[in-house]
Amino acid sequence: MTEKERQKIDQAMAEHSRRFFARLVKPPYPVPTLFKLWGFRMGRTVIRLMLDDSSRDYTYYRDKGWLQSDYYYPTHLGVLKKAAGDLFDAIEGSKARKRMRSPAL
Repeated sequence: MTEKERQKIDQAMAEHSRRFFARLVKPPYPVPTLFKLWGFRMGRTVIRLMLDDSSRDYTYYRDKGWLQSDYYYPTHLGVLKKAAGDLFDAIEGSKARKRMRSPAL
């Protein structure tokens, strides 16, 4: 093996080691974007308000603990995202209550 080939292999190994270490120290669950948080909170609110134990969707969310959690998986939401999540819950809750009160068309 020539010195040039050895250096090339050493560089490749160093790069792979850096990437591996970066993955090891990366948080296991990323913080969701506002759009993903919006989707989860809107869907969860509708399920919580409009369904009951007879619905498989409701029991699935309940059993997973998603009816009370901030998101699908354990993650840390900052103050802004917690407030945004609460706002998303309030908006969709208002819409769902209006749908439940209005007569079927």
